[in-house]
Amino acid sequence: MPTEIQDAMLWALMQTYTNTDGKELLITKNTSLQLVDAIRQYFNANNIDYETFSYDDLIPYLPN
Repeated sequence: MPTEIQDAMLWALMQTYTNTDGKELLITKNTSLQLVDAIRQYFNANNIDYETFSYDDLIPYLPN
């Protein structure tokens, strides 16, 4: 995992997504797909090289 993972995690947990009902909700550690997508978005926007990862790879970096 890139060293910027902590910054990416903090950023991702402040982002929102639109659910199937059209409601905008905050990304949390319980919205695993949205969290992974947000982390990837952060890495891509900041030109950070990363390898394929899943939610399980993020678990050690999740806040309590």
